[in-house]
Amino acid sequence: MATEILEELGLSHAEAKIYLTLLELGTSKTGQIILSAKLQSSTVYHVLQSLIEKGLVSYILNGKIKYYQAESPEVFLLFLEEKKLKFVEVLPVLKEKEKLGKTRQSARVYEGIKGLKTAFNDILTSLKSGDEYYFFQVPKEKLFNKDVLLFFRSYHTKRAERGIKVKGLAVKESKNLVKKIFHNIKCTRIRYVDEFIPHGIVIYRNKVIMLDWDKSPTAFVIESETIASSYKRFFEEKWNDAAK
Repeated sequence: MATEILEELGLSHAEAKIYLTLLELGTSKTGQIILSAKLQSSTVYHVLQSLIEKGLVSYILNGKIKYYQAESPEVFLLFLEEKKLKFVEVLPVLKEKEKLGKTRQSARVYEGIKGLKTAFNDILTSLKSGDEYYFFQVPKEKLFNKDVLLFFRSYHTKRAERGIKVKGLAVKESKNLVKKIFHNIKCTRIRYVDEFIPHGIVIYRNKVIMLDWDKSPTAFVIESETIASSYKRFFEEKWNDAAK
């Protein structure tokens, strides 16, 4: 158990074993340490030097022979304090790296209906029951396409079954088509606007999906906290102004 604790404090298995051996033996020559620790001589010589550098072992010379001794276990408190101070020094650097990780942006492109399914399935796996996300409808003319209607009808049915909520904005002239998609689908709130709104945009967590239906269905997925937050604010402004 003592060996495991010393390993958790930063010693290697051999270092912990030799340190404990020296505590038990007291001042000892290398040969005695090798026999008691049951380690190869090359390992013992290497580890003793490592422990000396860590300040956990010292030695005295009697003629040309070295006698090693373990420092008092209390020295570990100083050992840990030194490690803590070193970590405090590097902490600002680590925090900066953390910020970079949080603000890092990435983008992916998904093509075809199967690609769209992959992009939208990420919403189903990223969100849990009770979570909510937002969308701006796809262009009205695309809603006349049966494949598009079926895709969104099927997706939103699965989404509602999982208890994931959605708020959507659509133009008033698309109201009848939008109602076809969401008929009897729960966890859905739609509001309608008169003016132009960006088409085919979905915002969830720190991601934005931009849909392009020009030739073949394409989804551009951008992962960026900054961009997602910007679109969320824009959506909420339009949502508050929209008719129910």
